[in-house]
Amino acid sequence: MEDKEKKINGLLVDHRFIDWVLDPDSIYKEYWLGWMATSEEHQALANEARAFVVELKSATTEGPSFTTAKADGLWSQITASIAEEERNEYAQATGSQPAIIAPLKRGRFRPWVWAAAAVVIVCIGFAGWQLVSKRSPNTTVAGNTEAATPSPQLVRYNGTDRNQLIFLPDGSKVTLGKGAQITYNRLMNGDKRDVVLNGEAFFDVAKNPAKPFYIYTNKMVVKVLGTSFRVISSGNKEAVFVKTGKVSVYLKGQNTEQAASNILLPKQSCTFSTQSKSLHTSSYTSTASIDLATDSRQEYHFEDAPIDSVFSTLEAMYDLPVHYDRKTFEHCFINISLGNEKLEEKLAVITQTINASYTLSDKGITITGEGCK
Repeated sequence: MEDKEKKINGLLVDHRFIDWVLDPDSIYKEYWLGWMATSEEHQALANEARAFVVELKSATTEGPSFTTAKADGLWSQITASIAEEERNEYAQATGSQPAIIAPLKRGRFRPWVWAAAAVVIVCIGFAGWQLVSKRSPNTTVAGNTEAATPSPQLVRYNGTDRNQLIFLPDGSKVTLGKGAQITYNRLMNGDKRDVVLNGEAFFDVAKNPAKPFYIYTNKMVVKVLGTSFRVISSGNKEAVFVKTGKVSVYLKGQNTEQAASNILLPKQSCTFSTQSKSLHTSSYTSTASIDLATDSRQEYHFEDAPIDSVFSTLEAMYDLPVHYDRKTFEHCFINISLGNEKLEEKLAVITQTINASYTLSDKGITITGEGCK
């Protein structure tokens, strides 16, 4: 039962899933319908998570009356349903009477339910703001945007059965393994680029000496300026494998500016030892490729394409909504390729072509201008 709860939790912290549940016209609609169609398990997981989001959305409208007990109650409904399914599956497989599965102990999964609820509540506000923006004839009229300002942190989760490519605003790319999750500042506009990883991922980091790139796992901190490497942070296994460039690895909790690091070069690895609580560097001798294979598109090409299709692609690439007046830009068509460039470089070319300007904020990308004649 715990494994299924983790999978549902993964959906609940995926902003794309929340957007789809709350918005019938979500840009992620086809993705999730396709994901559900791949197996009965996916359909069941999505239905459970969707019910939680809908009920939580209703509960949050109660304001101060939304209590710990009510949040636990929503989660208990899910776990009770899971337990019932497992009893039936056991009976069907063994031909016996349904097994008795102990009821959920109060508080046992509270860290999960509250972590998921916190993300869902933020996403509910964010998705609600997007919904108003999308359906308003003028995106500058979006209701009370102060109350709907989303968290600057973006969570992206790979709930598919294959590796998935993620584009970051700084020009970096991350291939997430099955069940992997990363959290980062949605604009990456701070003094450094921080990413929290849970699971397995391959990073192809865009070079920027002025803004080092940090990856945080449970036990390690990985620091790079621009290189490619794989990181595993799953269960008791934590390791780094370098494909190109140079990587510095620290124990979590060390001062990365003062402590000596384990420096890795291509074809080297660093592993955290659970016994000695230390890092060990060695040569990478496996014949397996260090990167993670993916059939996700590495770049997108547009020829005389309506600007709507380009903006929709940007939304999917970066998980950022694009706000603009469709009427103003309805006659705009463009030839462009979207690949390894930084998000701002892409936006600069696009807006120059369609006689517009852009602004970036935690609410997404806003395009303004006179449009095309």
